[in-house]
Amino acid sequence: MALDVISKPFDEVKGADGGRVKFIDRGIITLFKREKRMKVGIVGLPQVGKTTIFSLLTQGRADASSWGNAREAHIGIAGVPDPRLDRLAEIVKPEKTTYATVEYVDLPGLARGEGKAALEGQSKDMSSYLNNLKNVDALLHVVRGFDDPSLPHIEGSVDPLRDIGLFELELIFSDLAIIEKRLERLLKDLKKMKMPELELENELLLRFKAALESEQPLREIALTPEEAKRVRGFTFLSAKPILIVINAGDEDAAKIDNVVAAFGLEKQAGMPNVGITAVCGKIESEIASLAPDEAAEFMADYNLPGNALARIINKSYDLLGVFSFYTAGEPEARAWTIPRGTPAAQAAGVIHSDIEKGFIKAEVVSYDDMISLGSFAAAKNKGVLRLEGKEYRVREGDVILFRFNV
Repeated sequence: MALDVISKPFDEVKGADGGRVKFIDRGIITLFKREKRMKVGIVGLPQVGKTTIFSLLTQGRADASSWGNAREAHIGIAGVPDPRLDRLAEIVKPEKTTYATVEYVDLPGLARGEGKAALEGQSKDMSSYLNNLKNVDALLHVVRGFDDPSLPHIEGSVDPLRDIGLFELELIFSDLAIIEKRLERLLKDLKKMKMPELELENELLLRFKAALESEQPLREIALTPEEAKRVRGFTFLSAKPILIVINAGDEDAAKIDNVVAAFGLEKQAGMPNVGITAVCGKIESEIASLAPDEAAEFMADYNLPGNALARIINKSYDLLGVFSFYTAGEPEARAWTIPRGTPAAQAAGVIHSDIEKGFIKAEVVSYDDMISLGSFAAAKNKGVLRLEGKEYRVREGDVILFRFNV
């Protein structure tokens, strides 16, 4: 496993078994693995501004010159804006500050009929499209809300509600194609030999098929852990959480903070595993290239609620039920992304598997206490540092020092 290692002389105490107990992030020794970052697929109809949004999120590192009609994916990494980490770094003064990151996979537009065509024999292009989205945690559906006579809408008019429904149907058709193909194979296998796991899969896929045929996306279906595990290998697009991003015109900037009502998205807002936000792609791309003071002035002029990157990432975090905790010491202050409800030992494993295996205790200080007191030592002296065990559920904003024995 690839590791980033900062090795310095380290403090140690004797563990119960006489072994060395190392402390993570006391400014002494730090072992980091390459954490699994959140991965989001950017999708939508053609000519909706996906490239603009991708460039905005990835700080302009997008090359669309070779796209054409190919299903080639373009990947970019976005650092997660984190004012709390900025403030921690000011207090702790580490050698390095590392933000959480999100990987964006951008694909060309999926036009009307392409998902449905898969039912009649999946094309090579569609296979590539699905493969590029196989491992994403969520979809970011860019929906056109701007009017531009020089760039006609592929459907002839700007209608976000219509486009959301149209694109959802393409995802449903694509999923149906996958299910029908797999059910054919399962039928043959079950005729040869009755196997409980195949029978479970067959039953589950028939249930999925019925839902899809009634135009119900799979993300609305509750699954048991066993059922979820059984279908994990499939690229069911309608099963993935989806963040709808309205790409509004500059004249609609004031509507962004009330996007649901402004664009009539109350129905979508009430659906499970669906998030909604909006950006003014054109103007916010220009603002992103400005110095912070100028950017703040322009955002105020347009009544924009913060920058687009933070807005989209915050909504993505909410949609996926994840948040950040922090490690902060002399070598590095860093944000780590974990699901809500994660036990302390598993949170330690996000940093490195050895820390999870050798977990002893977690020294935990709340973000507010760390900012006001400035260090773990000061927090301990004030009695606000807590020693937590492996089952402690990490809270958003916790600053943690892990004790572990290797």
